[in-house]
Amino acid sequence: MPTTEEKYQQELDQSSKDHHTPTAGAMTGHITVNLLVHILKITQAKWFITGETTIFLAQNADIWIEKEYEFFDSINKLLVSEGEAIPTTTQQIREYTILEENGAAKYEEGKKQLFNLIKDFDTQLLFITRAIKLAKQEEKVALVSRLCELYGWMKEQIFKGQHFLGHELTEGLNTEEDKE
Repeated sequence: MPTTEEKYQQELDQSSKDHHTPTAGAMTGHITVNLLVHILKITQAKWFITGETTIFLAQNADIWIEKEYEFFDSINKLLVSEGEAIPTTTQQIREYTILEENGAAKYEEGKKQLFNLIKDFDTQLLFITRAIKLAKQEEKVALVSRLCELYGWMKEQIFKGQHFLGHELTEGLNTEEDKE
């Protein structure tokens, strides 16, 4: 019978293989760690943002945090029920996230902080659309459904944030050409 260390090494080996293939589980692992990092970034902005954007975040930050954690938890439960490995260490979080952190960002002007959070939503959509395609190919129906819900929710948050900032919907975000 394998030791706990051997089991974990097998998990790491499988995860590495899945990330190079890629699989729906591996791509979705990127999504869940991005959610965690985004929660931290929203929390930082909530505590340090100034100006008129404090009103927007007062109305939305806690909802965003709660909803992103709900998606994080439910998606990870789906992955585990599918027999997939999920990122569970801070090392894996650092390795798999695409979102950039900068402690000095908390001192930036409020609208810039909010726009950076909106851009993070948009960046996450790139992984979500890829994971949906892979999950469809692998016939992981429940995962497809939940990822589609996450996609729709994030698109709505982008709309609300861009509207508040007075931006066109796609202003400063990835274009469809960039996503291909």
